[in-house]
Amino acid sequence: MREEDFFTCSDGHKTAYNIWLPDEGTPRYFLQIIHGMVEHSLRYNNFAKFLNSNGIAVFAGDQRGHGKTIADGDVPGYFGDKNGWLRASKDNFELADFISNKYNASQIFLMGHSMGSFLARTSMVNHPDFYSGVIIMGTGSSQGIVGKAGKVIARLEIRRKGKTAKGSTMNKLAFGPYAKSVKNASTEFDWLSSDPEQVQKYLDDPLCGFVCTNSFYLDLLYGVEYANSRSKAQSLPKDLPLLIISGEDDPVGGMGRGVRKVYNLYKKAGIKDVSISLVKGGRHEILNEKMSKEVFQQIYDWMEARK
Repeated sequence: MREEDFFTCSDGHKTAYNIWLPDEGTPRYFLQIIHGMVEHSLRYNNFAKFLNSNGIAVFAGDQRGHGKTIADGDVPGYFGDKNGWLRASKDNFELADFISNKYNASQIFLMGHSMGSFLARTSMVNHPDFYSGVIIMGTGSSQGIVGKAGKVIARLEIRRKGKTAKGSTMNKLAFGPYAKSVKNASTEFDWLSSDPEQVQKYLDDPLCGFVCTNSFYLDLLYGVEYANSRSKAQSLPKDLPLLIISGEDDPVGGMGRGVRKVYNLYKKAGIKDVSISLVKGGRHEILNEKMSKEVFQQIYDWMEARK
């Protein structure tokens, strides 16, 4: 059973969210999903329904500037005037805290995909004792000097065109290499999934694939570095379970290389229960791949072992 509603954040901003509840009985535990860039929470409907069939409740907000949250007047692909990344992270925790109190949830797991993976990694640093475990999906490692150069370009674009202007230059720099990662691609978004039907669904979705703002790209680059900070990783509780899962052919994770760096980051930080899974043949959206049912089961099994 899916319900859709709006949640009012502490700064008065309204965030759209979906919650999926099992048809019968009290949920055994909850999973919060943080979606990726230029998509929205309803794209996780099939995965949520699978978890519902196993007695697990799922909830997910549409991030600022995304999905149906835009209906409240947001600029598409815009987090905010100041400290947008940390504000978006705070939104996610406030929603989780609200759901926890409303449904008396004793256990909440967290899963973030792509942009959402960096937001999840931010939230687990700022609220280390809240979640029972964190699933980091479609993530990447620090961009180093490339990230620093990106910040310079983003700031120049903000000065030239403004914070809320479409970040066309940054969009090309960010997604151009991803599009080229698939040989003989039929569309510029084939890097998302090897399943043409799923790619077409993305292309046909009016709430997907738009160009984010200049300010958003600056926020995102800040978030990537925040999530990959060694000192922040070392501050995490050593008993926080982490599952790092990505497609083996995901360009966001450097075709596995960046994903392994993230795994090593947390291993070196002393996290006792950290697992890595690179899904063979999987591209960026492993929940929308040909082998998605196997991925659903793998995530479910991982949570079940730690509930």
